[in-house]
Amino acid sequence: MLVLLNQKTFSINHFEIIHSPSRSLFEVNAGSDGAEYIVISYKAERGQTYDDEPLFVDDRKDPTQITYRVTLTQPMMLYEIANRMLEAQQQEGPSVLLQLKASFYQWVYQMLEQYYLQSPVVKTASPVELVIQTLEYLLQNYAKPHTLDSLAATMGRSPGHLSNCFKQVLNRGPIDCLIRLRMQKACKQLAETRLPLRMIASAIGYQDAYYFSNAFKKYMGVSPQKYRKRFVDEDVTSSAGRNHIVGSPAPCYIPLYDNDNYYQYLDGGSDEMLKNIKRVPVALLMAFGLLLNACSGGSSGNTGAATGDGSTAQSEATASQANSSSESNTNENAQATTRKVNTSMGEVEVPANPQRVVTDFFLGHILALGVKPVGSNGVFMQNHYLEGKVSGIEDISDNLEAITGLNPDLIVTGNAKSYDVYSKIAPTVFLDNSALVRDQVKELGVILGKEAEASAWLTDFEQKVTSAKESLSSIIKEGETVTVFDGGLSKDITLYGNAHTGRTIHGELDLPMNENVIRSIDPKVGWATISNELAESYAGDYIFMAVNAKAESYDYASDPVWGTLEAVKNNELYEIDGYKFYFSDPISVMGQIQDIVDMMEERALENTQK
Repeated sequence: MLVLLNQKTFSINHFEIIHSPSRSLFEVNAGSDGAEYIVISYKAERGQTYDDEPLFVDDRKDPTQITYRVTLTQPMMLYEIANRMLEAQQQEGPSVLLQLKASFYQWVYQMLEQYYLQSPVVKTASPVELVIQTLEYLLQNYAKPHTLDSLAATMGRSPGHLSNCFKQVLNRGPIDCLIRLRMQKACKQLAETRLPLRMIASAIGYQDAYYFSNAFKKYMGVSPQKYRKRFVDEDVTSSAGRNHIVGSPAPCYIPLYDNDNYYQYLDGGSDEMLKNIKRVPVALLMAFGLLLNACSGGSSGNTGAATGDGSTAQSEATASQANSSSESNTNENAQATTRKVNTSMGEVEVPANPQRVVTDFFLGHILALGVKPVGSNGVFMQNHYLEGKVSGIEDISDNLEAITGLNPDLIVTGNAKSYDVYSKIAPTVFLDNSALVRDQVKELGVILGKEAEASAWLTDFEQKVTSAKESLSSIIKEGETVTVFDGGLSKDITLYGNAHTGRTIHGELDLPMNENVIRSIDPKVGWATISNELAESYAGDYIFMAVNAKAESYDYASDPVWGTLEAVKNNELYEIDGYKFYFSDPISVMGQIQDIVDMMEERALENTQK
C-alpha cells in the first residue's frame, strides 16, 4: 500500500502505523488487490506547566506535531481497541464520549509502548558504534520488513546519516548488509532442511518466493534449487551427519582475535575504511558475510557459492561491473556533454542525453517521451495503462539504497522534501506533480532533451482531446452537469473537483461541474468528504462513481438514497475503476479519455434501444 502524506511517499507494510500532525493531507493507494486501513483522528490540547510556560516550546519536539511510523509487534491488540472505538462511535448516550476517550488513551499507550520497544536509543555519534548497533539490531530482526527510512527511524537517525555511516565503515549501505545476512540464513536453511522455498523466503523476510529466488540468484550466482541440489547429490541426509561431507574444518588462517590481520580479507575498501572496520566485532562481520573467510568449508563446486559467503558471485559481479564501467566511461568520453536547465528549484546541470533515469511520480510521463527509466515507484509500475512498457524497470519505492544502487545519471522527482537528498545521489530535477499534464510534458521534454518528442505528443494529445469533446458533445447537452464520486454506497463518500480522480473528467475534458461541487471543494485540495445522504445536492445529470472494480459493483437503483437521483433513474451513473483513474501521467490520461468516450457512447446506444 502506498500513502502520499504531505507530498512524501510511504510504502506501508502489514501492521504499520503512521502518525502525522494536524492539517496533514494524505492519499492512500492500496493497489489493484486492495487493502484495509483505519484512520483515527484526534485533537490534542497542550497542557501548561506550573509556571504557565508551554509544555512544548518547540513544535518539532511535540509528539503530536511530528510524523513518525511504528511497525507493530502486537497488532491485534491495537486492532481490537480500534474496533471498540468504532463500535462506541456508532452508539448514542451520555457515556459514549467518555468511553471513546478511555479507549483512545489505551490505544495511544499501547502504540507508544510498541514504538519505544522498536526504537533503541542511540546515544553516540560515532559512525562505528552506530553501525555496530544497527548490525546487532538487524541480526535479531532480519525477518521483519525494513526500508532505509524505517531502519533509520528505529536507530534514531536520518536515512542519509545512517547510510553515510555505513559507507564510511563498511563501504556499503545497511540494506545491502541486510540482504547479505538474509542470504547467509537462506544458505543454511537450503543446506540443512527440506523446507519449501516459500517457507524459507518467509522466514528470512521475503513474502514472495519468486522475489526471493531472484534475489538469491543475483547474490549467489545460482538459483536456490541448484544450490540445494549440491547438498542433495552429496547425500547430506545420511545418518552420519553433515560434518563428514565438508571434512574437518581446516586451520583458520586468520584467528578471530587477530584485529591486525582479518581486515585484509574484507571485500574492498579504503585505508580509512579499514581502520573503522577493525573496530567492528569479527563475529558480526562474519554473520553478515562481510569477511572473505579462509576458514569456510566447502568441498566441491563453486567455493564461493558452496561456502555461502557469496565471494565468487560477488567477484564475478565486480569484474562485470568493472568492464561495464570501462565501457561506460569510454562512451561518456565520446559524448561528455551536459546542459543547464531552469527548474522551480533553480538552475540544474543535467546530462545532455540521460541514460539511467530514476523517477518516483513521473514514470508514465518519461515513457511517453520515449525514455525508459531504470527505476521507479512500484505503485506506478502497476498502472494498467503502462502494461507491457515497464519490464526491466526496478522498483525503488522510497528506498534511497535502491536508488543509489541503480547508479542514476538523472533523478526526476515530485517530492520537494526529498530533493536535497536525491541531489546528493545524482543531478535531480523537481516537477510539480499537481501541474497540468501539458506543462509537465513540456518541461520534461526540455529536461530530457526530448523537445521534439514532447511537441509531437502535445499535438497528438490536443487532437484526441478535441475529438473526444466532439463525441461527448452529442451526449451531454448544454446546461447538463457531471459529478465524480468515490465510495459506492458507503456511508461517507468522496466528492472530486478537477484534481485527483476528477482530473481527466473535469480538467482535461472540461465536463461541467454541479454548482454545489464548485462551491464546496477547495481548488487547492481538489476533493471533499460528504455523507451519502447529501449526494442529491451534488449529483449532476451524469455521475462517475470510482470503485474497486475487481471487488465492487453496486445496485444504485435499489438504494433509498441513490435510487432517487435522476442520473440513476436515467441509467447515467457510470462505475469507473478508481485505481486506473488514480494515475495522471500522459499515457494514463489518454487511456482514461478514451475509456470515458467509449463508456458514454456505449451507454447512449444502450439507452436509445430501450
